[in-house]
Amino acid sequence: MTPKTLVLLARSRTPADRGRVRLATAAFALSGALLINALHVARLGGGELSRQVHSAYIAQSGLRPGLIAVLVVLALSTAGLAVQALRLGTAARERRLAALRLAGASSRQVRQLSVTDTAMAGLAGGLLAGPVYLLLSLVFAALPQVTRVFPGLELLDAALWAPVVATTTAVAALTGSLLHHVGPGPHQPQSRTRWRSSLVAGPFLIVLGLLSSTYLGLLASPITLAGIAVLAGISTRRWIRAVGRWLQRSGDPANLLTGVRLTNAERSATRMCVLLGLGGFVIGALADAIVSMLADNQYAADATFYATGYGLAITGMLLITLTVLATIIVGVADQLVDQRRQLAGLTALGVDLPFLRRVIRRQLTVVAAPALSVGLLLGVVTGMSRMTVGITSQLGLTKLLVAVALSALGWLIGHLGGAAACYLLRNQLRDALAPENLRAA
Repeated sequence: MTPKTLVLLARSRTPADRGRVRLATAAFALSGALLINALHVARLGGGELSRQVHSAYIAQSGLRPGLIAVLVVLALSTAGLAVQALRLGTAARERRLAALRLAGASSRQVRQLSVTDTAMAGLAGGLLAGPVYLLLSLVFAALPQVTRVFPGLELLDAALWAPVVATTTAVAALTGSLLHHVGPGPHQPQSRTRWRSSLVAGPFLIVLGLLSSTYLGLLASPITLAGIAVLAGISTRRWIRAVGRWLQRSGDPANLLTGVRLTNAERSATRMCVLLGLGGFVIGALADAIVSMLADNQYAADATFYATGYGLAITGMLLITLTVLATIIVGVADQLVDQRRQLAGLTALGVDLPFLRRVIRRQLTVVAAPALSVGLLLGVVTGMSRMTVGITSQLGLTKLLVAVALSALGWLIGHLGGAAACYLLRNQLRDALAPENLRAA
């Protein structure tokens, strides 16, 4: 198979598939830009730099490794979302590849098509990482000096761009190679071996992160969060399955259909729920740290410095959270395309556009609203539990009010996200109920 034919057959065809590729490309571009900045900061060396030129987070040699660690964590998180976006539409993609097998393509050629499809998204994201890094550098250059965590453009940044392009392409290609081995389908239960492995790996990672915090510093936090994510994935999947079954027993037809769709997509719903919960948890913990810092007089002189650092971290997590919401929307769009014949068949039972819009909104809010709300609440509460010594009643009441306010805000954002998704998917919802979907292919 020639390279031109390989690229032609691997190109995405459906609107939902193109949306999936665009989302993955954008996530890879942002991840690559963050990696370029991390490499740039690391290239500055370990000595002190002028505060007249650089932000304090870059000028101080002791803070530079922490900034690099934060940039790498944000880059890995964004790349993880790109991988999740590439995993969307696996069923429809497998049907297309199965048709190619029936047309005479070998298993090796089919795998090449899958790898090429995802590698093109990684390559495009890596190539766009340079312009995104340029844009971010210009934006941060216009901000106050304390917030300039992008040290500025240099000619050597072009040399750092090349390995980033290679990395994003390799990660995307590896994802495409593994798409044929994604494990059990949405209707199959999780294997006992995988469940037991997760039950062991979760506590191990948490203990490892807590014990190694002295030696690894900020790098221990991602290890701890990974352990929490593993344990949260076990409980969240069971919770989503229970909610789906409870909705199926409801007398409301909208709840019944919501429960069926939620149960059929429990794997993707679990992943997105865990990502949203972890994002909310980190934001809540950072918000608790800001409240503690503002209440402590010893930080009064450098309050702007610390508040800016926490604020930038919260902004990064908000961007990741919004990207997760966008990934959920793309996943629902993919479901609408994949199930359009079944949905069109429901029109005979009285299903219309407002009814389907209500079902989709409930399917999204059941996942997003509780995940954000509980994550934000636990983030603040966990921060409070770590600083019980010396905490005053007034500060404790303030943190409690912050926890309640953030939890309510997370619940509101989840519902607003569901309403926004229905608006963005209005054309797909209308097309899914079209009678022509009942025609035989």
